[in-house]
Amino acid sequence: MASPERQIEFLSNLQRLLAEGSFVSTYKYALLLSLADLCVELGRDDDAPLEIPTRRIGEKFTEYYWRQCAPYLPAGGEDDRVLKQNTGDPPRIIKLLQAVRGACEDSLVNLRRDEKVWNRTVTEVAAQVRKMPLWKLQTVGTQKLDFLYDNSGGLTGITLKSGVGFCFRKHYPLVVDLVKGAWAQYVRRYNAIRLAEKTDLQEFLFGSERASLDVVRPIVWRFQSGTCFYCRRPLEEGTGHVDHFIPWSRYPVDLGHNFVVVHAGCNGQKSDHLPAAQHLDAWVDHNQNIGRVKAREFERRGVVHDLATSARVINWAYRQTAGFNGLTWVKAKELEPLPPDWSHLLVTLLN
Repeated sequence: MASPERQIEFLSNLQRLLAEGSFVSTYKYALLLSLADLCVELGRDDDAPLEIPTRRIGEKFTEYYWRQCAPYLPAGGEDDRVLKQNTGDPPRIIKLLQAVRGACEDSLVNLRRDEKVWNRTVTEVAAQVRKMPLWKLQTVGTQKLDFLYDNSGGLTGITLKSGVGFCFRKHYPLVVDLVKGAWAQYVRRYNAIRLAEKTDLQEFLFGSERASLDVVRPIVWRFQSGTCFYCRRPLEEGTGHVDHFIPWSRYPVDLGHNFVVVHAGCNGQKSDHLPAAQHLDAWVDHNQNIGRVKAREFERRGVVHDLATSARVINWAYRQTAGFNGLTWVKAKELEPLPPDWSHLLVTLLN
C-alpha cells in the first residue's frame, strides 16, 4: 500500500501535469484515463510496479475516441463537423476511426465483431500512442516529471512505478473527474463558437453506446432462467432491464459478465449502489457455474467479455466501498454495510 504521503504526491503531480503540462491535442487526457482504467482492470491491491501493454492502451484509446470522432450535431444546427481536438489538423487517431466508422454502421460493437478490422485498427492506434503521447505525457514546460513510468521508449509496453497503480485504483473517481473535466474544458475552448454554454459536453464525449444492451438482454435472460437477478421473481420473456452489476457510474465499462437482467423496479431501487453481499455471492456462484458457457455465447454474438477482468473490477469496487464503510443495496430502500468477510466470496474467481 502506498503511504498517505506517496498518495498526496501522486495527486499533486497529476494536478500539476493537468495545469502546467503542454497539451497540443487531447491525446494526453485519453492516455491518463486509459492508465486509470487499466490499473483497475489489471492491477492488484499492493504497491508493486505494474506492466501495461501498449496494445491494451490502444484498445482504450479506440473506445474513448469512438464517440468523439462522430460529427457533433448541435440542436437546431446544420454544422456536422467533428469537434476540434487539437491546435492543428485532426489527430491521426480521429482520422483512423473515421475511416472505419462507416463500414461498421457507426457502431463500436460491430467493429469489435469484425476481428480482422478490429485488430488492424487497434494495432494502428497503439502505434500512434507509442509515437505520441506515450513518451511526451510527463513533460511540464522543459522539465520531465516522470512520476508515472520511466520514458524508456519500449515498444510493447510501459511499467508503472511502485505505488502508481495503487494510487490510480485508490483515487480512481477523483482522477477520472479531474481528467474528464480538463478534457471537456480543452474541447470547449477550441470549439467555443459551436458549443452553447449549457451543452452537456461530457455526455457527448464520454457517454456509452447503449445499442449493445439489446444484444445482451436475451443472452442474460436465458442464463438467468427468466428470473430477476436481484429479487428472483419471474420476468416476462423478452422483458427486463439490463443492469450493470457494478454501476456504470462507479466504473464505465461494458463487459458481458457484469450485466444482469432485472425488474425495472429493482433497477431503479438499486440505482448507483453496489449490490449487497448476498447479491455478490449470487453473482460469483452464477459465474462459477456457467461463466464459461456464457462467454462462448458472448463470443458468438460479439459481446465484449472477460470474466477475470470483471472479477478484478468487482473486487476493486467492493474494496473501495469497504474502505470507507460504505453501504450496499439489499432491496427496496434497505441498505447495509459489507460484512467483514465479504472478500472471501471472490477468492475462487480471482485465482
